[in-house]
Amino acid sequence: MNVYDSERITGLLGALNFKPTQRIKDADLILFNSCTVREKAKQKLLSDLGRLKGFKEKNKNLIIGIGGCVAQEAGDKLLKRIPHLDLVFGVDQVEQLPDLLGRIQETKSRFAVTAFDTNPKFSLSYLRKEASPVSAYVTIITGCDKFCSFCIVPFTRGREKSRSPRDILQEVELMVQKGTREITLLGQNVNSYAYEEFSFPSLLKLVSQVQNLKRLRFTSPHPQDFCDGMIECYEKLPNLCKHLHLPIQCGSNRVLKAMRRWYTIEHYKERVEKLRKKVPDVTLSTDMIVGFPGETNEEFEETLKLLRDVRYDFVYSFRYSPRVGTLAHEWKDDVSNEEKDERLQRLQSLQDEIALEKNQALVGETYEVLVEKDASGVLQGRTETHKIVHFKGDRSLIGKFVQVRLSKAMPHSFLGDEILGN
Repeated sequence: MNVYDSERITGLLGALNFKPTQRIKDADLILFNSCTVREKAKQKLLSDLGRLKGFKEKNKNLIIGIGGCVAQEAGDKLLKRIPHLDLVFGVDQVEQLPDLLGRIQETKSRFAVTAFDTNPKFSLSYLRKEASPVSAYVTIITGCDKFCSFCIVPFTRGREKSRSPRDILQEVELMVQKGTREITLLGQNVNSYAYEEFSFPSLLKLVSQVQNLKRLRFTSPHPQDFCDGMIECYEKLPNLCKHLHLPIQCGSNRVLKAMRRWYTIEHYKERVEKLRKKVPDVTLSTDMIVGFPGETNEEFEETLKLLRDVRYDFVYSFRYSPRVGTLAHEWKDDVSNEEKDERLQRLQSLQDEIALEKNQALVGETYEVLVEKDASGVLQGRTETHKIVHFKGDRSLIGKFVQVRLSKAMPHSFLGDEILGN
């Protein structure tokens, strides 16, 4: 979500004739787009802001601002904490950024604007600079109504608001016309999307029909709402990529209940099994948290068992980090940092074993790879199933689909060789 918002901000600034610079001392404007899901990211942001004090003293006209989730959470407290900070703007104020900057330039004032837009529907500007013509994100829903006990998102992104199918379709068509080959529909909980008669499966079907859209993805769904209609989309939409990111968080029903996830391990596995029966070559990834308050050794072992049972292709795993304002923040954080680190290491080691074993079974196979970038003559791209592949080739292949034979497997990626003459 922050990548998408940063692209929008860049587009809005470009329309104001701002141009990017790599040197802080040359900057007239410095904006941070922040994340508060993890405490470490928040602390790094505050450290970076602190280092700008000297630049502000040398250039009184320098404007320093912060947006995103930290801004939404802290509001004007940031202005009191950081005297050289000029602007704090919330997640619903991105479109107002030109006016906010104009106000600062005219009045030399400092202020915070973080009120949520209460309109249950929203629209977005198309003035954004996509990070790559190869792949682009398109937001379809913002906010979240789930209120998981560990998650700050409902407090920093607000309640769920769906975007009109017409606006979504127009943005997708614009991106494809610019040369984008792959679109990822984006939201905190995409399968809560609801706009008049449109559900998320019906939106997927609509977007999949955009001419010349080669690949369609989405992230992230919630297991509670992963319905048969979505499984049908995987089965019937040819450009919907065969990869599903379905966050589970842990392998214990008791801990899931404490997390306020409102599904069981049994329900989750039933959804996965049904999808795999319909689409056998689909790949699966998930999110995992270790060390949630009250998680016992036995419950952590249940998480490891889930890894062995489901056999994910990738797992994004984290130590539990208390977030102020969440329900879980009121509970005792009773799993020590040392225990969290040990559990995380065990989980990641097991997952690496599983991923390597699954990937080794694919060596020798040929896949269509969408080339995304290069580094010194080594190209990187992804298969339809979201597998990362590195191979030698000319950078002129960026943005193109190339047939690549997988030659070596690693837990998180492959080496391969381009099949010439295709």
